[in-house]
Amino acid sequence: MAKSAISQHIPSAEHVLNAPLEQLLAEFDIELDFYAIDDPTFTGIAVVKRDKVRYILPAGRPDAEREIVVRAMLGQTLHVDLPDLPEPYQLSEFDEDGQPHLVNPRPKGGA
Repeated sequence: MAKSAISQHIPSAEHVLNAPLEQLLAEFDIELDFYAIDDPTFTGIAVVKRDKVRYILPAGRPDAEREIVVRAMLGQTLHVDLPDLPEPYQLSEFDEDGQPHLVNPRPKGGA
């Protein structure tokens, strides 16, 4: 099996923050799907399986929100150190037990 674009290189923070979003999605072979989700606190989820990455976002949200959320998820997926997310956005990862852990904005006082 060929390596995915995700495992081939790590981009700079500048690239993740400034490249056109559609270019980033194509560059790293990330599928973006939209679903009707009624929870206003849900802004998206990243599903990473082997060499395939899929981001699922709520339909009908503003383009600016989509930009922020997708770039933050991409940074986390690729292990790129990005600035903290603006309020009220938060990015969490789930551990092997299914427990969420805040990763951005970075928890105060360490991990």
